[in-house]
Amino acid sequence: MHPVSISFQPFTATPAGNFPSRTTNVRSRRDFVKLPTVERSSGYRAMNSGPNSASRSEMTGEQDYAVGENDGVIIVDHGSRRQESNLMLNDFVTMFRARTGYRIVEPAHMELAEPTIKEAFGKCVQQGASRIIVSPYFLSPGRHWKQDIPSLAAEASKEHSNVAYIVTAPLGLHELMVDIMNDRIKYCLRHVAGDADECAVCAGTGKCHLYS
Repeated sequence: MHPVSISFQPFTATPAGNFPSRTTNVRSRRDFVKLPTVERSSGYRAMNSGPNSASRSEMTGEQDYAVGENDGVIIVDHGSRRQESNLMLNDFVTMFRARTGYRIVEPAHMELAEPTIKEAFGKCVQQGASRIIVSPYFLSPGRHWKQDIPSLAAEASKEHSNVAYIVTAPLGLHELMVDIMNDRIKYCLRHVAGDADECAVCAGTGKCHLYS
């Protein structure tokens, strides 16, 4: 067994004044974060897969499980009646596409907003995808992951019988989530202290303040 090291850039909250620009810049770079030891299984390979992983696979003789040119990735969240929340998924998809280099990446909402999973599935196929990877932008493996999203993905696939698909695990537990949450907490404390603007997450709501 071997420890896994991956490069991480910390979360940077976007001030409300910069919300329309939808920037994906971050302030700084953090040193490598060493994750708990894991088996050299599909999970290990998935974490180490990326646009440049093909050459590594050729060197090691291991099978390459990276997303390929003919794969379409659908990142799906719950969906909201609040448009600002839905637009944040678009921001994340833009960052994800830029950081991974994956050719086909589409956003989708499980309900309450468009594009739907069915619409995103069709867009991926139109761009040449022969395999669809539905990745839930959810924290925990609840009912939406177990039932709703697989059902919607299966329905979407009926119009594309020659296209295989998979619904991946949600985000779940990951050591880097600790850093993300800690960065969020510190930024919100800066905001209530008057040292930072309201971030993009709660822009215009006025909800981020101390209650007494």
